[in-house]
Amino acid sequence: MTLEPVRWGILGAARIAEGAVLPGMTRSPACAPVALAARDETRARAMADKFGIPNAYGSYEALLADPEVEAVYVALPNHLHVEWVANAAAAGKHVLVEKPIALTRADLAALEGLDPSLKVAEAFMVRHQPRWQALRAKIASGEHGAPRTVSSLLSFMMTNADDFRTRPEWGGGAIYDLGCYTAMAARFVFGREPERAFATCARDARGIDMFSSVILDFGAGCHAIFSVSLAEASSQSLQVVCERAFIELPKAYVPSRTEPNLIHVDLSADHAKSDLATLSFDALDQYEAEVTNFARAVRGEDAPFYGLDDARANMACVDAIFASAASGGWAKVDPARPTSAMPPARAGSSGT
Repeated sequence: MTLEPVRWGILGAARIAEGAVLPGMTRSPACAPVALAARDETRARAMADKFGIPNAYGSYEALLADPEVEAVYVALPNHLHVEWVANAAAAGKHVLVEKPIALTRADLAALEGLDPSLKVAEAFMVRHQPRWQALRAKIASGEHGAPRTVSSLLSFMMTNADDFRTRPEWGGGAIYDLGCYTAMAARFVFGREPERAFATCARDARGIDMFSSVILDFGAGCHAIFSVSLAEASSQSLQVVCERAFIELPKAYVPSRTEPNLIHVDLSADHAKSDLATLSFDALDQYEAEVTNFARAVRGEDAPFYGLDDARANMACVDAIFASAASGGWAKVDPARPTSAMPPARAGSSGT
């Protein structure tokens, strides 16, 4: 790779930054992390030193004022995402922001009118896997007929009582943390937006959904069905039923970094038989792939990129899911117009 590395600043000394994104950036020849900011400058300095980052700041504003920083990765709690995307873009920085980009589709009104020369994207790293790109190409080819059903499970057992995901005012709960992935996966496979959503959410005493099940209706008899949970054993599955094939991605959302990653394609038309082919992809760090592709897009290269329009569409799905869970009926998905549904009430700002 010959492009000049994009110089990154990281807002927030979060676990996702330390454990996933910064290791990916340091491995990517397209990226150079040069600054990190946290509300606690000591914490910022410690994490910066761990990754050889020269500049550490005790405020997010100071990092955005750094002329060396070209792109910003926003690793803050969910309720702060829109605010700091807007601030970073106002400072002339490209922005990659942790998912979900917002708590409602309406929140994204604050990001209207951004400089169109800036790259702004929601950080769904999974769709930067070569395996996911191959899945999309296989479906688009039509070789197995049209996709008709997408199903997915995504869960883990949350044991930290102080986790930000336990706080409704910060965007806690399974839909915000996991359901945004499974909704995005369905949209990725079908290549279009759902028409309506039906959902049920089991909430705990704090008001966050610990278990949610969802149907997204894509019209013409095409459905996505998924369940997400913060209170179950680890699961991560993605299956696509086409007219002439059953396609499965084992370890779909968190692929192995040491073993090949697979796509199983069963062409059998008989339940009692199997006609199985397996496609194998090299082990990879999907966070490295994500930041590399973002950097390539910043430099004007042809790379997978999903901008604000995609983020708006995914948030419209989340809005409809919450609206359905509240009403007990179907809710329309309208990417162009925010719904009136609101998740649990939000409180004041705080950050990492």
